Amino acid sequence: MYKEQFLIKALLVDIEAGRKLMIQVGLEEGFTSENTIVISQSIDQLLNQLKEASTAD
Repeated sequence: MYKEQFLIKALLVDIEAGRKLMIQVGLEEGFTSENTIVISQSIDQLLNQLKEASTAD
């Protein structure tokens, strides 16, 4: 139980950091730049991990 809660908190921190980075890069390079898209895909993977951790028994 504690392990899942720790993982969820860590994922939320990583997601928020990624979101901020994506916005910064998007503003500098454009929201359709390759770097922005790669960051967005990384955030998607983190969100998928968060969903799995949140629904784990």
